[in-house]
Amino acid sequence: GGGGSGSGGGTMSFTLTQSLQGRQRFRAERPHDYIYDPLYVLSSEKDHAKMSMKAFASTNQLKKVPDYQAMFSNLQHFPSFALQLDHTNPVPKFMDQRWRGYEEKRQEALKQLANYNTSLKMQMQAPPDADVSGRGRYKYFTRPIIPFVQQLPVNVMMEMSKDDTVADFEDFDFQSPPRRCVGVQTDYRDSETQTEPYSPEYVVRPGSAPELLTLATLKFGQGLPAGLAEVEMIQRARQKRAWEASLPPLGDRWQLEKRKKMMEEMERNEWAYREEEIEKLQEIRLDVLKSLLSQREAKQQEMNVKRIDIQWSKYQQKKAMTIKKIRLEHIKEIRKLTAKRRNVEGRREQRSLIKDYADCGSQVYAPISRIGQFPDQNSERFVVKSHLLSTYDGKSVSGVILKSST
Repeated sequence: GGGGSGSGGGTMSFTLTQSLQGRQRFRAERPHDYIYDPLYVLSSEKDHAKMSMKAFASTNQLKKVPDYQAMFSNLQHFPSFALQLDHTNPVPKFMDQRWRGYEEKRQEALKQLANYNTSLKMQMQAPPDADVSGRGRYKYFTRPIIPFVQQLPVNVMMEMSKDDTVADFEDFDFQSPPRRCVGVQTDYRDSETQTEPYSPEYVVRPGSAPELLTLATLKFGQGLPAGLAEVEMIQRARQKRAWEASLPPLGDRWQLEKRKKMMEEMERNEWAYREEEIEKLQEIRLDVLKSLLSQREAKQQEMNVKRIDIQWSKYQQKKAMTIKKIRLEHIKEIRKLTAKRRNVEGRREQRSLIKDYADCGSQVYAPISRIGQFPDQNSERFVVKSHLLSTYDGKSVSGVILKSST
């Protein structure tokens, strides 16, 4: 369905509702989720048996068995194959296919026995093995130590008391999952790694004003690494701080005129410096504009040259075709004139067989195709047929003759 609404400002918004029930391409569960999924919970062993039977009789276990007598049949009442259940179990043998409730009952039973057996209690209270490269990896990371805040010396870890290592028995977690994680995959890929220099955190001592903090606005690619302009800016900042330190105090009435003159002089210097900066920027813009204009002119000139070259090549091709046509017409007319001069009186000449067979360019050896004769049709007439080349005895005789002649 759909609906629309318009507002006075000339804009219109639409709301479309589309049903996606028929486009779902996922299943609510897979046949063997009750074994592989650690979050899949079954209430009893009976439900576990039902899920096992359901997975065994699922459509994934069906396989097509061909019927050789009707293998190429397309008729519905004579199918070319039959469906049968595959008896092979797709679950590997090393997977525990029992109900997970047995493990939970085992943990509860061990917890009850630990109340009466002290050795079992101490064994269960032992800390688990450290999984540094697995799910416990986050426990082995710490924040950087910031100076003037952390009172402990750098790279010093205090040893915990032994009483704290053994937790209370009631708070101890006895769960032992059948699988454990052996690796951690981060959310960030190599393409999203840090490419700019790292700026660590800092804390300023009370009552101090480091000069380095005046460059806090500079970043990598925006003033860093420092160039000539940044060095000039740092020198001007130092001169201004020295000038501010040399100003007479504001509460001294006798030196107000001197303070005023010094401030006016500094203001004139600032305006002169700004004018110089503006002139430099204008010169840079003029240089950029000149370079852009020269590039545009060069590009336009290149386009004009290409256009002229294309037109010249077209005229050259046209000229070559015209010359070729004129030469063909010239050859044709010369042949006509030569043929007319052979028989000026107009007499008919009889065919001379001796002359035809003596001339290798006559129609006997090279007939013209336009009169309906094709020399390749009877090419077998010119094939040399000899028993010296087609039989074994003839080849042996020819070999003897060649040896005797050499």
